Amino acid sequence: MLIPRRISLSPLLSAVIVFVACVSGFWAGRFRPVLAQSAPGSSPEMDAVRAAPGSHKVVFENEYVRVLQVTLPPAGQTEPMHDHPWPSLFLGYDTGGSTPHIRYHTADGKVREQVSQTEPPHAGYWDGHWMPPEPPHAIEVVEAEKPGPGAPPGWLRVEVKCAK
Repeated sequence: MLIPRRISLSPLLSAVIVFVACVSGFWAGRFRPVLAQSAPGSSPEMDAVRAAPGSHKVVFENEYVRVLQVTLPPAGQTEPMHDHPWPSLFLGYDTGGSTPHIRYHTADGKVREQVSQTEPPHAGYWDGHWMPPEPPHAIEVVEAEKPGPGAPPGWLRVEVKCAK
């Protein structure tokens, strides 16, 4: 998983959340999905909000979507093992600066290194990418990020709780 840049819970962000919730509601009504309490094979104990509450906070939730504010632990620490049972849209606000140096740990003991990258500070822009359900993992922060000026903390993960 690539870690995108930070976001702010601003009026613009609130509008994005409402838009995504409305589009998800429309999609759900039009395509008649089966609403799931959790994705197949997932365990309620491994849900990110329950297993890693220090880095996952619910911002908004209804029967169609759950919006999480996602942050990283301080340098030298690892968040608890957790999963994300639904597909999601990951949103961040990029202002330049450096990304964190992390190690992505999987449940089978594999570790993937993601070294820090630095961009010159710049006017911010929104960035987003689609993610499939994510199996159990934990993120270890080797070196904290050094964001550009005015960068808000965290990212938004909009989990879509529907399946056809």
